[in-house]
Order: sequence, then C-alpha cells, then structure tokens
Amino acid sequence: MKINGFHSAKFLLVGFILLAHLSFSQEERIGSIQPLTKFIAKSNFRIPFSNSNPFFKETAKGVVQMSGSLNYSFVKNFYIGAGYDYTYFKLSEQKLNSSPNELLDAKIHLQGFYGEVSYFYSLYESIVFEANLLVGQETIQTSSAKCSLLGDSHEKKGLFWNPNINVYLLTEEVFSFYFSMGYRISSNGFKPSDVCETEFSGFESKDYNGNYGSFNIGFGIGFSFIKPDKN
Repeated sequence: MKINGFHSAKFLLVGFILLAHLSFSQEERIGSIQPLTKFIAKSNFRIPFSNSNPFFKETAKGVVQMSGSLNYSFVKNFYIGAGYDYTYFKLSEQKLNSSPNELLDAKIHLQGFYGEVSYFYSLYESIVFEANLLVGQETIQTSSAKCSLLGDSHEKKGLFWNPNINVYLLTEEVFSFYFSMGYRISSNGFKPSDVCETEFSGFESKDYNGNYGSFNIGFGIGFSFIKPDKN
C-alpha cells in the first residue's frame, strides 16, 4: 500500500517538474510573473508515510497531513509565521490480522498550533525554493472500536517539529503552487494501551519504542495578500 503511495507521489512530482519547465520556457513571453510579497498564506495537503518505531512503521497507514499558516517577511528572504497542523493515521487491519467480525478501527489524530521560520531563494523568475522549520505544541487523540465500547478516550500533550523543503511555481496572479516534502517528529510515541489493547500478536515490547515520525510528501498553495504593482 505504501509502495503505491510513493509511486503516486513520484508521478505528481514529475507532473510538477514538467509544469515548472513549461512555465520557465514561457517566461519571456509572459513577462508578468508575480513575486512573493511580505505577507503570504500557505496551505498544503500531503500524504504521511510512517517511519518511527517498528510497530508503527509496519502497521500505520497515513491518511492525510494538512497545515496552514500566515507568514511575514521581517528581512529579505526570511519569513516568520504561525499556523495549524493536522495529521491522521489509521492502523492497518490487514497488518494486524484483525478478524472481520472484530475490527480494531484504530485512529490516531495529531494536531496543534506551531511557529514557523522560513528561508526563500529564487532559482528563476517563476521558481522559488523554500526551507522551513515548524515547531509547535500538539494534542494526540487515539481511539478504537474497543475504546468506544468501554467508553474510554485517550489524549496526550506534547511537542512536534517539522523541517520541510518546498519548491514554488509562481504565476501571473497572487496564487502560487508548490511541491512539498518534510519530516514530522513528535515527542510522544504509540503504545497498545492508547487503543485499549495490552499487546498485538507478532510484536514485542521493544517494537513500540520510539516516537511518532513520518515522511510527508504532497502539494500546497501559496497566496500573497498584496499583489505587487506591475508598473
């Protein structure tokens, strides 16, 4: 399942590169590419690929990782900002050999506000490279069918940090599009008790050691609040 996800990400990346190439080849004819301004908003939609402790890496299926932020350039090429991050995983019933009559239905939600520092570098008139670091406080909520039956709920508080690399394709308007990849790391990890279980068949206690971590890949949209004057 994850292999197919990586193949899809590769196809999307190739499509983005081709689009960027076409845009660059037409720059002289267009002549009106809009640069990023002091105030920008960013949002992205990415697929998270679990990559932490052996259990989570083997059984977790990333559903979505989304974030959105507002950013201000306090000095040339540097931005600071604040935003909100949401990441969602499910545990694979197939990997856990769940019975069709007793599905685990385990879900993991990681979300919270963060601060952001970014550096932008123009490669071409229409292509901009960004490297950023997000650091924030998160809430991790876990649930399962068994927890629902027991009327139990689990929640953890912690910190997360997320370095990213984005490649922007600027347009003639205030919108820009970007390819995004990064690694999200949490100060917390997964335990069977988080989904009201004591253990999982085929896994040892050491397999749960390690914090949540995921490689995220996808696309985003940028928006400049004040469109530069063409004159």
